[in-house]
Amino acid sequence: MSGWTQFTVETVKNGMPTDMDNLYRTWVEANPSKVNRLKEHVAATLASFREAVRTQAWVVMDEDPDMIPVTGLQHALNMVVFNLGMEMGVQFAPEVYGLNVQANIWLRMVQGGSVKTVEAASSGSPSYGSERHRE
Repeated sequence: MSGWTQFTVETVKNGMPTDMDNLYRTWVEANPSKVNRLKEHVAATLASFREAVRTQAWVVMDEDPDMIPVTGLQHALNMVVFNLGMEMGVQFAPEVYGLNVQANIWLRMVQGGSVKTVEAASSGSPSYGSERHRE
């Protein structure tokens, strides 16, 4: 398991494909009222990912509100790029739709507990709990 990583507008800008960044800048220039859309998509995705992780009782949440589990970073990036691109009217390759579906599935699996996003808080060592032995 991994730890936490920042998920900010800067993280997304550094992680998005170059052509998408260029399209976004051109779109904002043509639509100045949309200047905050990337920030809004990042905030919504960040909130969704943190809320999903918060459902896992064993996770000690990072106190920094801009942090998500490393295991979800690529999914979060894909989700922001996809949703922003859809708003901009980008025609994605069919594979990109699959990445968005995978991100949503990951979120549901986290909420359902079948994906552990970060290490559980340590319960100390050594453990003296009972163990079942075969004879």
